[in-house]
Amino acid sequence: MFSGRPDPSMMLDDATAKNLFKKLSFGSLKRQTEKTAPLPSVLGYRGLVIEQEGKRLIADMPQRLHYAHDMVYADGKAAKAEEGLESFLFDNFKKLRNVKDLPDFRRTTEVQLKEYLDKRKLYIDNYLKNIDIFRDDIILRPVCPCAPAPDLAAWNTDPDVTWDNNCYNYGTNYRSDSFAQPGEATGQIYTTFSACDVAAPAISVKKGAVSDGLVDKPNQDNKCISPGHLTALVLHSGDYHWYRKGSNGRWSHKPGHTPATLLDNSGNIITDPRTCDRGPYINFCTFMQVIHGRFIIT
Repeated sequence: MFSGRPDPSMMLDDATAKNLFKKLSFGSLKRQTEKTAPLPSVLGYRGLVIEQEGKRLIADMPQRLHYAHDMVYADGKAAKAEEGLESFLFDNFKKLRNVKDLPDFRRTTEVQLKEYLDKRKLYIDNYLKNIDIFRDDIILRPVCPCAPAPDLAAWNTDPDVTWDNNCYNYGTNYRSDSFAQPGEATGQIYTTFSACDVAAPAISVKKGAVSDGLVDKPNQDNKCISPGHLTALVLHSGDYHWYRKGSNGRWSHKPGHTPATLLDNSGNIITDPRTCDRGPYINFCTFMQVIHGRFIIT
């Protein structure tokens, strides 16, 4: 559900895990093609990740599996799955960790799940319609010469790289394999998501990023920047998210543990993060400048 902060999780005992596996039904995993329904790299709820730690209870199930409504994904492969596994989540909702600071989180999850299901077909249809842009890696005349290309392969080919780097890593174009948090490296980690600017002693996500070395550019108005590249910070009541402007002038982003993408929550190309479909991240905070080699991330 989150993009910047770590996702809620629960550790299952053997009996509960075996009950989960009884509910989890899917076909044979096959290599993904351009016609495969994509893993949902969207903001907000996007499925359940099931990870076996230590000795596997189910030997023929992948170590990590991403369940998304009627599909499962693992190691570059996908398969059709039986719908309805979300019922297991709600049956065990009290076991979730990392949600103590989020009031009425169950209701928030229900709302985001409904929005995800309502838009799933639209996202897939538009993804398949726009799939040609994922091949557009060669830019003869860059619109923003100092900005990095999306370079999706560098972030999406290795499952561990995809899993261990979040939107802040991708937004700054810096792989730390640590799910980096704004302000953590400089002792100014955020304490609230309530607004772009907050009164002391609270620390906003923007202030944490400024402490790391990013430069606030609220009047940049979606224009290229030099030196470095342009990013955009957006918020909702429980999390933050970053976009980055590429050398072709369009935007891309990486929602949490999921692959980096060129599309928004409706599967459309992102020309301006202020107007694209951002799901629950309705508060546009600011544009920021990333000057390469002049910021620190732990």
